[in-house]
Amino acid sequence: MYDQFLTRQLQETKKARVRLYVLDGHNFASKDRFSDSDPYLVIKCGKNEFNERKNYQNNTKNPKFYKCYDFSMDFPSGSPVEIIAYDYNHLFGDDLIGTTLIDLDDR
Repeated sequence: MYDQFLTRQLQETKKARVRLYVLDGHNFASKDRFSDSDPYLVIKCGKNEFNERKNYQNNTKNPKFYKCYDFSMDFPSGSPVEIIAYDYNHLFGDDLIGTTLIDLDDR
């Protein structure tokens, strides 16, 4: 009986608040020809998107972000958090540095 109750509780969708702290990056790939990248982040989770393009950091491979992102989602089976790093370029378009996914159901 307890197993049935526990299974039902684990499968029930619940609203949750997610808080993501992004502190810094290490050894970002250089996408510029004669200097380090100008990195910024885009954070996506379901319908939520945070674009930090206007806050790019000039010529660094070790950026310091020190940002906190809050959003709500459903657990279990919510969307993964996607963190995308770009190199800012005001003339030719931004270049992708890298991306990662965080599966919050697996935490």
